[in-house]
Amino acid sequence: MSQALHYYIGEREGQLVRNLQEMVRIGTVNPPGREYRAMVDQLAARCQALGLCTRIHRVPDDEVVRVTGSAEYPRYNLIARLDAGRAQTVHFNAHYDVVPCAGRWRFGSPFDPGLAAGALYGRGSGDMKGSIAALLMAVEALVATDAEPAFNIECSFTADEETGGELGAGWIVGQGLVDADFAVVCEGAAGTQVGCGHNGVLWLEVTINGKSAHASRPEQGINAFEAMAGVVRHLQDYKGKLCEYRRRYVDFDGQIRNPTLNIGGVFSGGAGDKINTVPERARFSLDRRLVPGERLAAVERDLRRAVKRAIDAQQIASYAICASLRIEPCVVDADHALPNAFARALKAVRRRGAGYRVTSGFTDLHYFVVEGGMPGIGYGVKGEHAHGVDERVRVRDLLLTARTYAEFMLRGLPGR
Repeated sequence: MSQALHYYIGEREGQLVRNLQEMVRIGTVNPPGREYRAMVDQLAARCQALGLCTRIHRVPDDEVVRVTGSAEYPRYNLIARLDAGRAQTVHFNAHYDVVPCAGRWRFGSPFDPGLAAGALYGRGSGDMKGSIAALLMAVEALVATDAEPAFNIECSFTADEETGGELGAGWIVGQGLVDADFAVVCEGAAGTQVGCGHNGVLWLEVTINGKSAHASRPEQGINAFEAMAGVVRHLQDYKGKLCEYRRRYVDFDGQIRNPTLNIGGVFSGGAGDKINTVPERARFSLDRRLVPGERLAAVERDLRRAVKRAIDAQQIASYAICASLRIEPCVVDADHALPNAFARALKAVRRRGAGYRVTSGFTDLHYFVVEGGMPGIGYGVKGEHAHGVDERVRVRDLLLTARTYAEFMLRGLPGR
């Protein structure tokens, strides 16, 4: 362990906090994808100040239209590199987009980050601009102390992870912009855990078409909302079966996890809805999480059949089911040199043994491991209330995460 390196980080707690606050103030809300250019410009300036070679890549508008339906909000991805003259390169990836906000926040606006009881509050503080701040502080410490990293460092700061990452990490991997041997996605595990994969996910949207009528003569219409309620009720049987023993997954640490289904994270009606009208359209979403060992094609086939059975039970004549996101589960061998090397760096900083886990959410790791063909892990800050009101990150965890990244950069992989 380099004492100078860790001392440098520890002495710059205030700077680390301010760097994160500056990022949180840029409201990179996705959807629809606001303030992306302002974010990558700020990150590019920071990387350039550290001596990294940087390039901002704008995703072609036709690609953005294909995925989002509009080119009103352009997508940008930043690649930054520090060439240390080493034989191996490790790529660090972090997304800068954040989910929309609601509710009453401790400091008023979710984009006006405040400090209380050793924690920094604000949307994206934990998921995952806190990891970006820690990563760049680690690089700064290496540069400032003239410490020689054990590998070349390549970083990407990418768009749209919160909506699947196709125009972010997926795009840079697909375009061949990643030139590395290993990948570290800066989320997916925290504390003393090293992320060795993530659950898969399937998002479906179900649209039920009824017939509008005046509310004083409801028998003349077909109530799409009531039909939707019946479909949701029937889907409870499918949801309950996901808890069966045969479907369970046992994680590296022995924890047992089953597939899940969340119904109605998004739901809506039609354009002509009003209180005295029989609703002619109802839409709702299905978020099906896959545990390792499940296959996406089989899960989608099974879920679509369950939805159709529920719809048939309601005698619904007109409906549509479409998929908006498909991601297979991703699992990395915990015995590989990469997770073991990171675990040793983590233990040196945290002074506790490190373990391995597969996160129940999904991250951009699969783009690097499955599509990029490189070993990868996940590790970042331990945010609290991610996607919720008063999202926050502990300042102490910011410092420890920065030290962990720096220690790993200094140590590298055995025999490399």
